[in-house]
Amino acid sequence: MAEHEACYVFTPDDSIGQAPRPSKRRKTARATKPNTQLEVLPFVPLLRGVETPGCTKARADSFEAAWRPKEALIDKSIHDANLDTVREVASFIRGNSAPESSRKIRTGLLVAGPDNGASIDLFDSIVESVNEDERAILINLSSGQCPNLKTVLKYMSQHATSRPLGADEDTANDGGKYARQLNYDLQILYDHVQNHAISKVIVSFQDSEAFEGKLLAELIDVFSSWNDRIPFVVLFSVATSVGLFQGKLSRATIRHLEGAEFKVERVSIEEIFKTISSKESTLWLGAGLSNLILQRQKDHIQSPYALSQTLKYAYMTHFFANPLSITLNDDPTHVPLQEVHYEAVRNLPSFRSHVQRLIEERDYDTVRDLLDDDENLSELMMNKLKSTRKALEELVLAVEALYRTQSSPTCKKSIAWSEMYVQAMSGELFQSTLFEEILNSVKKLPSDIMHDLLHDLAGIFHHEGLEKVIIDLDKLTSSLDDPEVPLRSQYDVHHETLRTTVIAQKVSLGKNTSTLSAQDAAYTKIVDRTFSELQKKFRWALINPQNLFLNEALIYDSKSPHREVFTPRPRFAIERALSSPHDYLGCECCGGAESGLSDTQPATAILYQLCLESGSVINTADLWSAFWTIVGTEGSKDEEVERERVLALFSRALAELKYMGMIKNSMKKADHLVKLSWRGL
Repeated sequence: MAEHEACYVFTPDDSIGQAPRPSKRRKTARATKPNTQLEVLPFVPLLRGVETPGCTKARADSFEAAWRPKEALIDKSIHDANLDTVREVASFIRGNSAPESSRKIRTGLLVAGPDNGASIDLFDSIVESVNEDERAILINLSSGQCPNLKTVLKYMSQHATSRPLGADEDTANDGGKYARQLNYDLQILYDHVQNHAISKVIVSFQDSEAFEGKLLAELIDVFSSWNDRIPFVVLFSVATSVGLFQGKLSRATIRHLEGAEFKVERVSIEEIFKTISSKESTLWLGAGLSNLILQRQKDHIQSPYALSQTLKYAYMTHFFANPLSITLNDDPTHVPLQEVHYEAVRNLPSFRSHVQRLIEERDYDTVRDLLDDDENLSELMMNKLKSTRKALEELVLAVEALYRTQSSPTCKKSIAWSEMYVQAMSGELFQSTLFEEILNSVKKLPSDIMHDLLHDLAGIFHHEGLEKVIIDLDKLTSSLDDPEVPLRSQYDVHHETLRTTVIAQKVSLGKNTSTLSAQDAAYTKIVDRTFSELQKKFRWALINPQNLFLNEALIYDSKSPHREVFTPRPRFAIERALSSPHDYLGCECCGGAESGLSDTQPATAILYQLCLESGSVINTADLWSAFWTIVGTEGSKDEEVERERVLALFSRALAELKYMGMIKNSMKKADHLVKLSWRGL
């Protein structure tokens, strides 16, 4: 080993000293797929076998066809919500400062609320709008990039001079021209502005509250001194309020700013969730996963972009991990299903429920055909998929109709659309008290509000019974003497009066119903018909989706992948891998958790388990002795070579544990180690 080398890695030869280590046997074999764009792992609980590359590509195409329209709608909603803010800020940036305030910096305060994650895209949109009339460059700053003033100025110069200005211009880095200048000198930025005729240098602060007040004061002071040569415009993304942010700055610093406040319109989470769960969807999210996503959204106040990525991951998990998603491909030229797909369908809970109903009906021939003949099963799948999709579409329409009904003035309870959707997908909405209260509130509506509600619901359901009710209501209201005075049913509070009765010196209150007019009585009959029609429609539409055939292909409701990805527990995974390596290796040589330590386990896992049995301070010699007892081979032909091999494994495992922060060298004793972490904490 040369003097300039810090260390070397010793790779022992397994052929020296002992027989080679037993090979690890994987639980799941993966076939080789040449020339495939995506490699999709088989869905083990459902599919025993490997798909062809054609099926894999068909599922990838199904994902693109299902997700891309949703993604476009979400992006359009976010863009439309920020459109007015982008125009206002761009107009403010284009404006010129007054002559007496030439040293003042034009400053925009964008109040985005707690959702501060989309500020970068908002700043990019603002610069694009400004570049329609002028030439501007954007420099994004975050608190993690700005520990001190020199670092900020250096980053600004490097970022501005290396950023392309247009497709028709020279985009090479100008850093070679400024080699003799200090890298934090704003003269570099000034020369770049002059050479490229830049009219605005926009400096944006993504997380303004995270910056130190002293650093902001220094930056603003430097910008002010260069403002007559470099046209600075500063944008602050404020998550709290302008007053709290202003409290961080001194009066001297504020005098350098010429600011304006802009409120950023945020996209409603309900709107995004409606887009995902609309009638035109190919895939619907189940109640458990939807509730998990919404709860996480409330707890962490994520941006719309983060929610969009969460929903995209749900689509990807379904189409790339569930082979039965190939049935959602509407392309008539797609590859046919394989035998393993039919076997997977026969193991679904919905298929078993369907077969159980056939057995109860004593239709044994059909059951045998479905179990033995793939063609009969394929025909059943095609027919049932259409009916299942239609049922899910009607369920979503019923949720929308019920949500609009609860907005009536007579309804005292109201919940969000997403919460109503979760109840509907769990099959609990029709039997809930909320449903009863919303439907009973329809009886108390006056004729004018009832007319608008019926037209709204008829547009959603296209229900023939509701259309007949609308015709009868129009005939009744057209014969009114005073169209401005609406009709009221007997359920309306206007027809109820309080009655006071005194019995044995005790006062009791009761309700009396006043006598109805002929027109109000006729309107009451129409209200009863409306209530009956709506109840029938909702009873038919608000079913339990879990009872539908092949709902596993149309509904994704697995929560564990989202929990592992979006709320990961890396420490738990590392501790489990080191303490129970056989769970991941899938081999028989390592044995179970009760088998204890074995020389076939990885060296790092052996050393970690030995550290668990030790105290807070570990003697390195004792640790090596225990490791040699487990891994080493006493009485071998070449014991010196064997000891060197085991020592190399020991050194590498010890270095890996130090790298993971589990142990470190003791400062008091050179030959001891200090344990830094304990399992389960």
